[in-house]
Amino acid sequence: MFHKKKRRREEEISFGDRLSGVLQLPVNVVEGLPQMEVMGNKEAVIEGCDGVLEYNENVVRLSTGKLVIKFMGRGLILKCMTDTGVIVTGYITSIEFS
Repeated sequence: MFHKKKRRREEEISFGDRLSGVLQLPVNVVEGLPQMEVMGNKEAVIEGCDGVLEYNENVVRLSTGKLVIKFMGRGLILKCMTDTGVIVTGYITSIEFS
């Protein structure tokens, strides 16, 4: 019976988690997820952005491959854009992931 419990726990660990442990890389790198750093409610830096889906002063929606990240707030602007990164500034009131 002990072996069944141990096996279930091992099965609950995702392949990405196991691979990141073996390769000693962050899970987001292995699974192709974006990396986001939020500084208070004034700025967010997103690495791994594929494109801008929606952009106005109240909403910024970004495609990151597996996820769509939606920023809502007031006075939102794209301060900087590179091939894979975006900086969103303004008064951020919420962030949604879908």
